[in-house]
Amino acid sequence: MLKQRLQDDLKVALRAGDRQRVEVIRMALAALQQVVQAERKARYDAAVAAGGAAAVGEIELSDAMVQDTLTREVKRRRESAELFRAGGRVDLATQEEAEIVVLEAYLPRQLTADELRPLVAAVIAELGAAGPGDTGRVMPRLMQQFKGQAEGRLINQVARELLNRQ
Repeated sequence: MLKQRLQDDLKVALRAGDRQRVEVIRMALAALQQVVQAERKARYDAAVAAGGAAAVGEIELSDAMVQDTLTREVKRRRESAELFRAGGRVDLATQEEAEIVVLEAYLPRQLTADELRPLVAAVIAELGAAGPGDTGRVMPRLMQQFKGQAEGRLINQVARELLNRQ
């Protein structure tokens, strides 16, 4: 269980006095708690709308839900780092990038553009896409196939590059 690993690593980081790691893991756990609260609210609202009892039991996050949440946190930090760099705040950008490194330790390894190119080319060939006009047809399939393995922005970039060559 990924959430349990985060909680265990938080204890280790606390004992080791690793302030940055403690803060990042706490932020990740807070984000997971928000997901639990949103799910609890959705279940409660659904039960009330159905006219049934409004009691909501314990909500356990799956590893996929935890990974999705951590991926969103990484994406949020990447965007922040880019904005900080554009604004001349290299110190804050560096801090965001250090947080990304901590969070990525809990996610599966991401594919690079070079690793992604032949895989995307195979999907494009399979779908018979002929050019940039087929991007809308290709992207949903790519996003589904490579979810959790590569960022959407990178998938889109590689797909557009390959479709523009055709």
